Amino acid sequence: MKKDSQYMLKCLQLAEQGRGEVEPNPMVGCVIVAGGRIVGKGWHQRYGGPHAEVEALRDAGANARGATLYVSLEPCNHFGKTPPCTEAIIDAGIRKVVIGMPDPNPAVKGNGAQRLREAGVTVVEDVERERCEALNEVYIVNTVHRRPFVLLKVAQTLDGHVAALKGTSHWITSEESRTEVHRLRSIYDAVLVGAETVRKDNPSLNVRHVKGRDPQRIILTRSWHLPLSAAVFSDDLVDHTIVVTSKKSARSNASHITRLRKRGVRVLDVTTDMMEYALLKSALKQLYDEFGIRSILVEGGAEVFSAFLRARFADRLDIFTAPKIIGQGRAAFSALRPLHLSDAMRFRVEDVLRMGEDVYTILRPQPEE
Repeated sequence: MKKDSQYMLKCLQLAEQGRGEVEPNPMVGCVIVAGGRIVGKGWHQRYGGPHAEVEALRDAGANARGATLYVSLEPCNHFGKTPPCTEAIIDAGIRKVVIGMPDPNPAVKGNGAQRLREAGVTVVEDVERERCEALNEVYIVNTVHRRPFVLLKVAQTLDGHVAALKGTSHWITSEESRTEVHRLRSIYDAVLVGAETVRKDNPSLNVRHVKGRDPQRIILTRSWHLPLSAAVFSDDLVDHTIVVTSKKSARSNASHITRLRKRGVRVLDVTTDMMEYALLKSALKQLYDEFGIRSILVEGGAEVFSAFLRARFADRLDIFTAPKIIGQGRAAFSALRPLHLSDAMRFRVEDVLRMGEDVYTILRPQPEE
């Protein structure tokens, strides 16, 4: 129903206010409606704090009895850091609950909706589900796969190049696009690039064009041809830098690693197997388990982009396309070499936006058949 969608979108607006405060928990918003008007609203405001449903019930007070509760994520039915939200909803006399998406957490999934139905509450599910899932895309991947959420960010020309033949890439896209990238950096736990990007572009990988926290900086390398003068190894955020390599490569470059560690750089040697899938799988697991990194923004270059796609570790693809043609250059996914069109990786377009003079496309992988 149209009204259900409108109230769910309000839940999502409220949920967004918890970004950066509730992780690793999901962002959740809730509104309570009676007599055609909102009588209570709330959102999950901080990790370990009351859930959105409890906040909304407190706001509604006695008006909650007989009302309809809208919530962007299935209410919990277990004791965690807080008591079950299902019991608070039932005790408040809520007549109907409209849910945006099921909670992928095995301790919750389906149990919350079932408990409400058992108590005689009418339950409607999957209202604006895609939007609800997009809001908590990081939480979903963390919960289901126990690894960081991975977004590949590509800035390219109209003919698909991320750099000119000589390697120059400043600046392909508009100032508006670059500002959006810095906003993404501010909400992701880490930014990841390959060693070639460090050598050629000497990026700082920090947040400059918007207010926000600086992410951890992850550098993938096999060769260890990394200049110690690079910004990521010499600026004030050097303790935010993590170098990921193989155990074999780490043994061969022990003196280089010692110098970096003295500066505060952390080095993660992940596996002796240099197959891309094994290397990335091991790296993502350790970055998640040991470093607490729950989201990674991959910014290049072409070899790194291709490796993540081949290994099926790309959860989202954001492409900023500038209205420029250079004819020859370095293609964003040049390391991918499918023999037939049928071997192409397929994506669905989630959104297309105007970003200054550029086109900003948000895509997600199509499920494999």
